[in-house]
Amino acid sequence: MSRITLTKTIVNKAAHIAFLTTGPGKAHALKEVLKGAYNPDLYPSQEIKPVSGDLHWFVDEAAAALLK
Repeated sequence: MSRITLTKTIVNKAAHIAFLTTGPGKAHALKEVLKGAYNPDLYPSQEIKPVSGDLHWFVDEAAAALLK
């Protein structure tokens, strides 16, 4: 089986990065990633910080329920 691995270094050099997060089961994790303490061992998405590109989060109401 072939695969491609994209490391955070490569992803952070992308022009556009998007996360898609849906459902009530993701509400706590989304809140921690966006508003909580920096803990990339638990939430690797916190290490995604584009060098010069755009970062977009696409979330539904259920996933965003704990955000204020």
